[in-house]
Parts: sequence; structure tokens; C-alpha cells
Amino acid sequence: KKESGLLEYLTEKGEKDVMVCGIMTDFCINATVEAGFEHGLHMIVPAYANSTQNNEYMTGEQSCRYYNEFLWPDRYADCVPMDKALELLKK
Repeated sequence: KKESGLLEYLTEKGEKDVMVCGIMTDFCINATVEAGFEHGLHMIVPAYANSTQNNEYMTGEQSCRYYNEFLWPDRYADCVPMDKALELLKK
């Protein structure tokens, strides 16, 4: 949500990296990834850490593949294997 205060909080804490997981890949997760990128944050999406429902254009599986394998990598986010995501969380 635009007025959530999250961006201000992250800025205040000096956070530059944000890891995203959850449901509704084609709505909430995509909006979060793109908004974070637009605000200069390094967005990280662990493999298999998001899902979504079928829609009138694609199955949920096709939608997840589209975002995780085509749209986000090399544009908006680093889509990383789960083992790398876990390593990043330890830092």
C-alpha cells in the first residue's frame, strides 16, 4: 500500500535489499517488486516462494513462470535459487 510507511522505514534503517515472497504473483508480488525497483531497492525473489491462481489468460503455473523466469530477472529483481536466498538472509 502506498501509504504503508514501509519505504520510509526501509530508508530510515538504511536497507537497500528486500526479499519478496507470497501469493498472488501477478498482483501483489509484481506490484511490490516493481515499486521497490522504482524506488531504488534491490529486489530479491527466491525460487518457488510465490504462487498465484489461474486467470483468464494463463494458469497459475504459467503466470509464475512468466514473472519469475521472464519479466523480473535482469529487469526488476534478482530471482535466486532458495539456497542462495537462505544465504542472503544469514548476512
